Amino acid sequence: MDLFVVNRYDGDKTITEEEEKAKLDSVLKRIERNRKLRQNQKEKENKVKEAKKYAIEQRQLKKIKKASFIAVPENAHSEYIAKDEIAEIEDEKKVEVEEIPKNKKQKLDPTAIEGFTILGLETFDKKAKVKRVLPKWLSTPTVISVNLQNLQTKTSELKILDKSLRKLLKENNVKHLFPVQAKVIPWLIEANKHADVIFPRDICVSAPTGSGKTLAFVLPVIQALKGKTIKKIRALVILPTQDLATQVFKTFRLYAQNTNLDICLITGNNPFAFEQKQLVSQNEAFGFVSKVDILVCTAGRLVDHLKLTKGFCLKNLEFLIIDEADRVLDSVQNDWLYHLEKHIYEEDVNSQTSKILNLTSLQKRRPPQKLLFSATLSQDPEKLQILSLFQPKLFTSVVETEEGTSNTTINTETFIGKYTTPKELTEKYVVTSLDLKPLVLYKFIKQEKLTKTIIFTHSVESAHRLMILLKSLFKDEMKIQEISSHFQVKNRNDLIAKFSAGEIDLLVCTDALARGIDFPNVQCVISYSAPKHLKTYIHRAGRTARAGETGLAVTLLHKTQLTIFKTLLKQADKNNVEELTISEEDLEPLGEQYKQSLEDLKKTILKEEKEDLQKSKNAKRKVLKRKRKNSIQSNSSKQST
Repeated sequence: MDLFVVNRYDGDKTITEEEEKAKLDSVLKRIERNRKLRQNQKEKENKVKEAKKYAIEQRQLKKIKKASFIAVPENAHSEYIAKDEIAEIEDEKKVEVEEIPKNKKQKLDPTAIEGFTILGLETFDKKAKVKRVLPKWLSTPTVISVNLQNLQTKTSELKILDKSLRKLLKENNVKHLFPVQAKVIPWLIEANKHADVIFPRDICVSAPTGSGKTLAFVLPVIQALKGKTIKKIRALVILPTQDLATQVFKTFRLYAQNTNLDICLITGNNPFAFEQKQLVSQNEAFGFVSKVDILVCTAGRLVDHLKLTKGFCLKNLEFLIIDEADRVLDSVQNDWLYHLEKHIYEEDVNSQTSKILNLTSLQKRRPPQKLLFSATLSQDPEKLQILSLFQPKLFTSVVETEEGTSNTTINTETFIGKYTTPKELTEKYVVTSLDLKPLVLYKFIKQEKLTKTIIFTHSVESAHRLMILLKSLFKDEMKIQEISSHFQVKNRNDLIAKFSAGEIDLLVCTDALARGIDFPNVQCVISYSAPKHLKTYIHRAGRTARAGETGLAVTLLHKTQLTIFKTLLKQADKNNVEELTISEEDLEPLGEQYKQSLEDLKKTILKEEKEDLQKSKNAKRKVLKRKRKNSIQSNSSKQST
């Protein structure tokens, strides 16, 4: 290895004193420089601490100055006064540092400390809370009371209403108008006096169920159209269900009996060809002629006639009334609004531009006045925008306090968009386990001695099973029936009539009957299946406490559903819903009876399933026999040829 190592010799090298001194000086300078850097760092940290301390002291002083103007009792202990100050100091510790003067951002150099980036040293002004901004017509409504006990408007004093209509109201024992009728009817009549010169404004009416909304649009429309001599569809009333459409149709027909107005109902209950003959006729001289002045319909059936009925014309429409407007607007059934607008404005290339008020659109025709009514009317401007409302006006209800309420004392932010229920309605709920729920229902009905009661469930199957179980529990004590969308309209109407007449004590149904249907003198409404949405609860409860009568609404809940239910009530600002308790000790004596009823339910369901299976088998056999018969006939005919 020595052969590959080369060692160089530079001679003996000695370090002088000057070199040693220079090296020592450089080391000392480096030490001094590091000491100054550490000192500067400490000074900057102290400045930050002083800024924090100064900001806290300034806020403390302001608090104390404000408190000095408040009179404090002599016996008050100082610790009570200091509580707010201590809390304020604690809050200040959580807040980031703010530079003085106030309201200015402070930025510290993140490179001030070598090798580190300081986070969170920037302070920002607190963002102002964003307030809801509504269109003027939504934020400044006309307020309607829901107090139906103290009615002040007599029908005989409403001189703006036609004399013949006042006479009919008297004959039907309507001596006083409800608040919604007293506000809306005069406004609509006055707005349509000069409709040919000034376009009437569209209106939205949000009022509780059973407050008289139907009559609020029936009477003004009849009065506005009764002088028309040429038959044309001038009023179109759209409703979400067949039952509700039938009810509104009957109201129109009742109050139009002394006029020449023809009212037609199209809901799909009758054959399509029959409805076509009701709507239009054709003669050689004038072609298709309308036979109707006022048309009451469901949205789906309307679209069918717009597409398939020749001569069906809505271009002379003056009133477009949408009852239960929130449900009708949410429904996408055949996209009814698109087809209606396309029909009315079919001569325009772009129907959207035809809805804009300008010289061109004014010269063609005036748009129909839109009247929207609902107990749970959407007040979301985006949803209402699709209707292209013209200078809309809102009539909305508010529950009065014990001291009374007036338009001048109400803060509109507290009730805009809120759903209201009648003042006469008492609301309660019962918490129970799932397995004892039917027994709790039975015990509650027996305990309160209820009759004329509607029980809501979530499905047709649930309603059917509950009806069988209650019949087994009550035996012959009460008359119980079920009703759902699976029943034919005629059968449903018969059951509703029997229930109204008192021939049925308990009516078990689905939410198909939760909207709009007027059941007179309903004592109680029970939600056996808890409502999932606030609208469902409002409409179910609205079947009772109608037209100023008292009523009770009870909801049965599992423990897991209680939080969700209270959240729904909070959305409607309902704080007066009481809890009813039915202890399991009270249910113990009914144990054997309950077991027997469950056995009866099981047997009945199995029997019905066997019968349904047998019916389906018989139907299949008939189809097969018919096919065989047809095939034999066709074969024999081929052979003969």
